[in-house]
Amino acid sequence: MRAIVITRPQSPPPLDLLPALFEGFAEWRERYRDRMESFNFFAGGGGGFGVVNVADEATLNQIMVEYPLLPFSEVEVHPLVDGDTALNQWRQTLQQMGGAS
Repeated sequence: MRAIVITRPQSPPPLDLLPALFEGFAEWRERYRDRMESFNFFAGGGGGFGVVNVADEATLNQIMVEYPLLPFSEVEVHPLVDGDTALNQWRQTLQQMGGAS
């Protein structure tokens, strides 16, 4: 299962927690590095995104439950479908509806 995970800061963490949160974030990244196809920050420090590849939704949930910045973040998770697969599904659906030849 592939998904894009988008995070944005929602509320600032207390300044005294920043060093521990940063270290926890770095450890979290290392722990799940092998399941992240992509790991990116938005320029300017406004959050970031990654593409994860996991066996199932329970594994994805575990990764996000352990995300150290979760209490301070807005998180979006969107399952991904291969583009060619989705295109063929749409083509087949439209053909069944009589909207394409």
